[in-house]
Amino acid sequence: MVLGTRILSIAAVCALSMALLAAILDFPNRWAYVEARLPLTQLWAQPDEQNRIQSSPAPYDLLKEANAALPRHAPVLLVTPGRDIAYREYNTFHRALYFLTPRPVWWMAPTHPDGSWKSRWWISTPVTPDSIRSIAAEKGAQYILAYGLEDTALPGSAILKVDGGVLVRLGEDPPATQSEHLPASSSLSLIWPLQLIAGALIVWLLGNSMLTMASRLGYSASGVEAVALSWSLGAGLLSVLMLWLSALGIHLDWQIAILTLLAAGLGTWHMTTNRRAVRTSPVLSRTKPGVSWPTTLRWLLLALIIIQVALVILMAVGRPLEVWDSWVTWTMKARAIFLDGYISPAVYADPSRAVTQLDYPLLVPLVQAWFFGWLGTPDDRLVGVPSVLFYLSLIAVCYAAVRARGGEQTLALLAATVVATMSLLAGLAGIVFAEMPLTLFTVITVVYLLKWLEGGPRGTLLVASLGAGLMLWTKKEGALLLATLCVAALATNLRRRRAWLGVGWMGLGAALIAGPWLAFTVLNGTVNSAFLPVTLDTFRANIGRVPTIAQLELNSLLNGWWSYIWPLAGIVALAALFAGKRPGLHADKLIPLAALLYIPLAGLAYVFSDFVPYEQHVLSSIDRLLVPLSPLLVLWLAFQVGTPLLRPPSDLLSTHNEGPTSGSVPTREVGGRGYAVEDDMEN
Repeated sequence: MVLGTRILSIAAVCALSMALLAAILDFPNRWAYVEARLPLTQLWAQPDEQNRIQSSPAPYDLLKEANAALPRHAPVLLVTPGRDIAYREYNTFHRALYFLTPRPVWWMAPTHPDGSWKSRWWISTPVTPDSIRSIAAEKGAQYILAYGLEDTALPGSAILKVDGGVLVRLGEDPPATQSEHLPASSSLSLIWPLQLIAGALIVWLLGNSMLTMASRLGYSASGVEAVALSWSLGAGLLSVLMLWLSALGIHLDWQIAILTLLAAGLGTWHMTTNRRAVRTSPVLSRTKPGVSWPTTLRWLLLALIIIQVALVILMAVGRPLEVWDSWVTWTMKARAIFLDGYISPAVYADPSRAVTQLDYPLLVPLVQAWFFGWLGTPDDRLVGVPSVLFYLSLIAVCYAAVRARGGEQTLALLAATVVATMSLLAGLAGIVFAEMPLTLFTVITVVYLLKWLEGGPRGTLLVASLGAGLMLWTKKEGALLLATLCVAALATNLRRRRAWLGVGWMGLGAALIAGPWLAFTVLNGTVNSAFLPVTLDTFRANIGRVPTIAQLELNSLLNGWWSYIWPLAGIVALAALFAGKRPGLHADKLIPLAALLYIPLAGLAYVFSDFVPYEQHVLSSIDRLLVPLSPLLVLWLAFQVGTPLLRPPSDLLSTHNEGPTSGSVPTREVGGRGYAVEDDMEN
């Protein structure tokens, strides 16, 4: 067993090193991507020019002027000639939805639909004055935005002509009052950095109140772990509170005021209770690690993290949002929340905006709207700030997870660096996708569930349940992840009361945090346009897709943008089969089993895809569907290094040493590790 364990430790170190090497070798490609966008980032002081370039081929100036001229909630009919329907006109429609938010925007063109995903968004009809009037009347639009129709007669009177387009008002209705036209400020104030800091500080204080609650339940986080958890849980709590305040009809400005006062009160209470509490120092393992690390390696790893973070910051906040989902699916909703001042029907019930996936959870849009509110303008360059903070928090949580198990500092840095430099993860942070916080909450859920299973206090269960709820509140894919983790936890700990409690509390967290929104969308009749109904008939009709989906998913798992962590973890897992049983290290089974269960479950979702062709759906999103588990594989590899010399007894699991409390239970030694026995159902 000792020999097998040493082989496993060496294999894990080699796998982590190879993953890091793959990331380093990929840096020239990452720099090439960044370098191509540097001319745009250098125009940061000229936001209009940046938006003009980023919005191309859509007519930015036309949309900007139309936004200023139109009443704030007037429906608009976009009319295009159908000459470049799949590129220029398709982009123009989506940019019109974005820049004219929160107005409904409909699109008509003479092109016949071909059944593809793109063609479902335009109304196919000949472009004539009569057809324009007819469609406008059907959609309740008094304004026509025509683009590329220079030779076509348009009904109504022209309001403006800009950039090859014209805005027309139908009928003889008087123009709206100036107050209805007045757009939100489009320029940042001179103190915008202070506004950003203030907004982030409120989030941190809210999250810190959750850590205070966890400490009351026996778990005290400290250092980078506490900072990362405070931001992460704070962002989740903030978005949930904004949801309920909006449901009560409270305007965004008042939401900011209320939540600021709440955070200040919680911060004051936290400082007061800390003064009265007995302060203790974290206890980390003094056990000699199983691998000896050169000291200079720490500096190299830190340098790599710093370089990668700098690249992420440059991409996330150096330019307007570029990649489709970041501005279509998420920030378009944030703009609507900011401009309307609450979660209006434009977010969840406007059929012209079905492309934004109206039933998606709102954690990301609400956090972005929070920062828009502090800045006073929907400048989408700065919604990258929360994305960067989620990314940094992920790195910190991974580092702390290895250290909490007694891992040597260099080993923890190695794991954190592999996570930080994984091309796909860093890329998602840089393009401001919701998969970044989804991955973070998945890691938090698993890390603290493991601490709970391995004898941790009730505070770890609280953090795990919050993470589970926030997974589902970030993306609907969180339901697949939660189901996978629950099955894996029970399958590896079926006879332990702690496992059943853990699964129960994670389900409760999901129900309390995400349940109300999911119930609201169901009752509202909101339909996800990307998927067919999940029925047995649909499954039977599309079962033939499975081989293609499996092949595309396998291609993704073997791709270099994961730093090859999936195949490397698979190889180490084979080595683990010969390493022998090590009692108490639940990560040895739970994480690999969760990965094995999730891979087919993720692929199965595409059997119900409504994309035409469905292969396009798989190619565009399978990587993002798999990414939440990739950092967990890195942690799993790090947990194998030096075991069983790395001891995760109960006093090391949470890096706390608070002594016995009321309701504490005796422990017994299992394989040299201390575990609570009140929950054991096994022999």
